[in-house]
Amino acid sequence: MLESFIILFREGFEAFLIMFIVLGVLEQSGARAYNKTVCLAASTAILASIALAYVFRLIKIEFTGHTEYVFEGITMIVTSILLGFMILWLVRFKTNASKIKDEIRSHVNAKKSLGIFLLIFFSIFREGVETVLFFIGLKLDASWDVLAGGIMGISLAFILCYLIFAGAIRMNFSLFFNITTFILLMIAAGLMAHGIHELHEAKWVPEVIEHVWDLNPKVEEGAPYPILHEKGIIGSFLKALFGYNGNPSLVEVLSYLAYWLIVGGLWVSFERKSLRRKKR
Repeated sequence: MLESFIILFREGFEAFLIMFIVLGVLEQSGARAYNKTVCLAASTAILASIALAYVFRLIKIEFTGHTEYVFEGITMIVTSILLGFMILWLVRFKTNASKIKDEIRSHVNAKKSLGIFLLIFFSIFREGVETVLFFIGLKLDASWDVLAGGIMGISLAFILCYLIFAGAIRMNFSLFFNITTFILLMIAAGLMAHGIHELHEAKWVPEVIEHVWDLNPKVEEGAPYPILHEKGIIGSFLKALFGYNGNPSLVEVLSYLAYWLIVGGLWVSFERKSLRRKKR
């Protein structure tokens, strides 16, 4: 439930933020007639995202046994890479609000409803694709817990965006996006390490050192698990959300660190460039 809540809250917030920016510009421009175009584009993007999720589900059904380890391992690794670069690309959204407004005004002035439709569609579909990738990588199914978490996340995102644009509350967008980006990158880095683990199971990737550390000791029946054990209080939470492994191989640890070094390093670099631009 928590994973789907966090993912859909973040992705939903970005999607609703774009929609409210566009609707606000249309209101200011006296072009409410285009509101239907915005709603149609948003609905189409959501349906396209659901269709994409269904296609991925059909593909996964074809694999079982040893082949499933290979498929899941490769899927997780590719997903983590795609997510990393999508997140980095979307990091720039924090400074793009004025550009979106200018683009909408130009479409309104030129009376181009197709331009508005495409802007909304691709903006929301990007969030949908990212959500689908997260769900696939984390192997989240359509259980009631997952659905409940997702509904609560996207509902909270809508309410928060509405209150912001209604002037009821103020938010530090930079801080919000930095915190949620960090959480999403932790999930994506965990997917990379988990993908390597699956390829260990398939005997495709050597472990080099089987366990760099081992926080998963054997526990007698009925005895409580240590808190950092994968079945412990903290360990189980970290495993469910961030792909935590209590006894990782050397390759898993190196892949996790390499992901943060590359993707996290690029993120910090983008943030520094953004700060320099603001100071000018």
